[in-house]
Amino acid sequence: MKILVVIDNLLQYERIKSVFNKKNNIEFHVDFKHSIVRSDIWNHKDFKNDQNSQIDVKKQIEYIIENYQLVISVHCFQFFPKKLVESVRCINIHPGYNPINRGWYPQVFAIINDLPIGATIHEMDEKLDNGGIIAREFVPKYKWDTSLSLYNRVLKKEVELFDKYFYQIITNTYIIIEPENKGNLYTKKDFKELLEIDLSEKGTFDSFYNRLRALSHGNYRNAFFIDEGSGKKIFINLEITYE
Repeated sequence: MKILVVIDNLLQYERIKSVFNKKNNIEFHVDFKHSIVRSDIWNHKDFKNDQNSQIDVKKQIEYIIENYQLVISVHCFQFFPKKLVESVRCINIHPGYNPINRGWYPQVFAIINDLPIGATIHEMDEKLDNGGIIAREFVPKYKWDTSLSLYNRVLKKEVELFDKYFYQIITNTYIIIEPENKGNLYTKKDFKELLEIDLSEKGTFDSFYNRLRALSHGNYRNAFFIDEGSGKKIFINLEITYE
């Protein structure tokens, strides 16, 4: 069995690869490739200066269909075309609990909208983070979480689920759970609309605190306001220490 893993998350690459490496009582061949969209994973020693490590899922549909029986998407930046997901079994490992947290940056909206969050492995269809659910599980969410701390907890859960359901996924012996409803779908546009802070906005400190911690993700420059004097962006990154 030939498996294609399209992955754009550097941390998850090492973790997912380790799951494959320790599963030696089933026959399969796996190829790891990343998107044509540049990211940190391009500099990994396994991919650096290797043109064959890149894949464009839109332009290379026929190649994928002809060469692979299973495609696994792990934080892939590309949208899988309808023809691909209908021709080959495509599985997505998603950092949100479907259908509650579909779309981009699930941990951000889970904090802001006070929603549960977890990880989901599901079959892919032509819609974003949609399709039959193979496995899903919640992770705890705390008042001292930032986007980064909650995200890291979700990533760990993704790998746990993939390890637990590995054989069912490879052999196609899992039982599908149909999503209860359409749930919540968040887009890149929804995220970008959160970034600029209006200093004259009125509200509770709790709502502002939640928004700032939801937009604090390590060294990323997300939340900002415009300095009236210079017209330049002033970025805000919240650091939280739990006693």
